[in-house]
Amino acid sequence: MRHLIKLSILIAFLIFITACSYEKEKNKEVEDNDNISPQTTYQFSHNGQEFEIIPFYEEVFEYTGLMKENSELDNEETYTEYVLKPFKDESSLNYIKIGDPLSPTTDVEQLEKNTKELFQNQEKINKWIEEALSKSAEQLSGEDTSIYIFPVNPEDWFTIDNLEGVGGFAYFGNNILLNIHPSVSEETLKYTVAHEYHHTVNFLYNGEQSIYSLLDSILTEGKADSFASIIYPEKNASWIETLSDEEEKYVLEELAANYESTDRNIYNNFTYGNPAKDIPRWSDYKIGYQITESFIQNNPDTKILDWTKMDAKELVKASEYSDLIK
Repeated sequence: MRHLIKLSILIAFLIFITACSYEKEKNKEVEDNDNISPQTTYQFSHNGQEFEIIPFYEEVFEYTGLMKENSELDNEETYTEYVLKPFKDESSLNYIKIGDPLSPTTDVEQLEKNTKELFQNQEKINKWIEEALSKSAEQLSGEDTSIYIFPVNPEDWFTIDNLEGVGGFAYFGNNILLNIHPSVSEETLKYTVAHEYHHTVNFLYNGEQSIYSLLDSILTEGKADSFASIIYPEKNASWIETLSDEEEKYVLEELAANYESTDRNIYNNFTYGNPAKDIPRWSDYKIGYQITESFIQNNPDTKILDWTKMDAKELVKASEYSDLIK
């Protein structure tokens, strides 16, 4: 028992020394780099709607610095203590666990480099997000919204390559989380922000029904992309490219057979694709967007708020895809 107590004291002492050593290095780095401003919450309002952008660059620096200083530290525990826990304390999203969208990395050097680049460009990034939210709120009012910013995990090549450097996640309670890579373009970031903002308004009016069934979830994505395309029509998002006639045939057959399903595995077939059923990746976004666009074309006088609040089945019935609903 004494050995265990001594070992625990030794481990705690080593973590304390590592943290103190890193804190000195971090302070020196910040002092030596006049281009980096202190991390701050950026707040603004639009037509009485309040927004706050809350970055977690310094928390990631704490994590990467400790891991570089002592590679024997438990990676997941260190990330949880210095990144995930502060995020939970700051936000109302205390149910988020390690995994997508927040996870530690084995490439701490690259994560630190990417975080520093984002840190140096935080004013520009904040302005891009502000412009996107202001334009979005001008078209569709919502409630006060919080946006949390993290650097994307450098091992997450799907987000970096396929999503063009930004992953967006919207949560109930008007919360948006963005994973950003330094390579992200202004156009892509703004489009993603508009997409995620629409989710928060959809959730506000439709609650859990907005993601209850397969059809609900697909139309939630379709509505968000139609909205983002209205705000940024010049953006050609690869995830909403038109399905070929053959692809659409298989996707619609699968959707018609399962549109009331609440099985997330079936939904994942549409998101990630299912070659055995000839369903391509991102079919949820693509067919959801096609259905929503069809509705808008058939009902051009319907306001954005009205089709945002509209039940998924009702929207489908008023589109060219009405045969989907039995």
